Parts: sequence; structure tokens; C-alpha cells
Amino acid sequence: MRVLVTGAAGFIGLNLVEALLAQGHDVAGFDRNPPPGNFMAFPFMEGDVRNLESLSGSYDAVVHAAAITPGGASERARMAEAIEVNVLGTVRVMEAAVRAKCRRVLFLSSASVYGANAYGEEPLDEERHLPSPVALYPVTKLAAERLALRYRELAGLDVVVARLAAAFGPWEADSGARDTLSPFFQAVQLALGGQEAVLPRRSRLDWIYSREAAAALSALLASKEKAVVNVGPQSPYDLERFCAALSERYPKFRWRVGAPANVDLFGPRDRSPLDTRRLRAAGFAARFDERAAYEDYLAWLERQ
Repeated sequence: MRVLVTGAAGFIGLNLVEALLAQGHDVAGFDRNPPPGNFMAFPFMEGDVRNLESLSGSYDAVVHAAAITPGGASERARMAEAIEVNVLGTVRVMEAAVRAKCRRVLFLSSASVYGANAYGEEPLDEERHLPSPVALYPVTKLAAERLALRYRELAGLDVVVARLAAAFGPWEADSGARDTLSPFFQAVQLALGGQEAVLPRRSRLDWIYSREAAAALSALLASKEKAVVNVGPQSPYDLERFCAALSERYPKFRWRVGAPANVDLFGPRDRSPLDTRRLRAAGFAARFDERAAYEDYLAWLERQ
């Protein structure tokens, strides 16, 4: 299958390109920034989704992963940019996919769209738990996913929407496109810098390992699913256990729970886990348990 990935030089984009190439697909990337120099060579086009008029080449499928994720103090300053890239950019990609007669479009949304409704007693279901976004990024992602699904009705695009949990793992970097760098990445940077990590609280994070996310997305791309699908881990991750694994690899690294914290968990409490029954029904089976994900990530860091 010939696949175009927008946002291919981003965190999730790189993981997805890696996974699709490993599966034997013919993959091309589109991004306004080039991939890192230590990434494998693959066909790549520099460009901005806000200006995308047509797809350069013939593709069976498009994965729209291009986005910016402003957070905190940058929300107001980047509001227009976020709306242009995340919403208008999605319209540009959908129009280009229609003109190119693509058979399949996978749109990457975010579990953050559940917003104020994400803190109940049960896992978050795609239909029973209504989105209630508050911050700029999830507001734009919900608008974009609704527009993507509308293209299915108006133009016959075979669209599936993936509500992706926040991710950590290989290829995460402080590129400027994401203000919410994962707590795992933050801990790694402190360890590599010879600093102690201070966690603000104990946590069970429903974050997904980036290679697991890529495998799940590639399974959705190949499936016949035509709905909104949660993409999350098989079970939450314990940040303290990750810090313990990190200290095994870097014996001088120290960590604790306390104050003042230098690791941001992006809120005073953890979101409810995602219900992933629909993802599993689409043919995805998780490969990484918590320990395997930590070991794979730390081994990748050493190779880099």
C-alpha cells in the first residue's frame, strides 16, 4: 500500500513511518520540518498543511498526523496558528485526499478531547463519554475530527478517527511543536543531565508507548473500521517504576516524590483510562507490557 503521512517528522509520525516501512508499505512523508538526521532515509516532501493544494503522487491512503500542541502559557499566543494548522490544515488534507481519490484516510485526534468528562470511575468509551474539551489543543482536535468525519458523508472518503492517548518513547524530542513533553521524556532529560527528578505526586498514567501507538495506528489503517476509535495502552504506566528502571540504567540518577517538583504531570489528577475494546476488535493486539516498553525505550536511548 502507498501511504502518505503528514506530520511525518513529528514524534508519532516518525514512529508510524518506521512501523509502516517495516511492514513493507511504500511510505512518503510530508512535514514543514525535515526528519532528524539519524532517521532512516525515505521519500519526503517539505511543506505546510495549511498550503496543501494537492498530493504529489498517487496514494492508497493518507495518515493525517500533522498538528501543533500548544499548552499552558503559549495557548493564547499560538491560538491562530493552532486553529490554522489543526483545523484548516485538516480541511486542506481532506480536500487533497478527495482529489487524489485515496481509498483510506486515518485522522489522528487526541484523547484530550474528553476534557472535563475524562475523570469518572470507568474507562472512557467512544460513544458513552461525550467530548468536553477545554484547552485550545483538544478544542481544535475535536473540531478537526468532526470535519474529517463530515468528509466521509459529503465526499465518500473512507475515514477513521483515532483518539490517541498521550505518548512517550522513541523519537520524542523538544521540537517546538509540542508544549506537553511527556513526564517520561522529562525524567530522561534530568537523568542525562545529572539532575534529580522530583515528581509532584504518585501517578498511574494512561500514556501509550510510541511504538505501541504506531502498531495500533497501522492496524486501524488496514482495518475496515469507520468510526472514532480510542488508541491507548493495555494498562496505565507507573512513572515511579519508570524512574526505578531509569536508575538501573543510570546508577547516579536519583528521583523522589515531593516539592518543588521539576517533572510536570499536566494536572492534579490522572485521567481515566481509555476503553480500547473497539481498537482490539479492529485487529490490534498489544505487544509491550510496562516492563518491556521501559526496556525497549531505554535500549533505544542508548543506541541514539
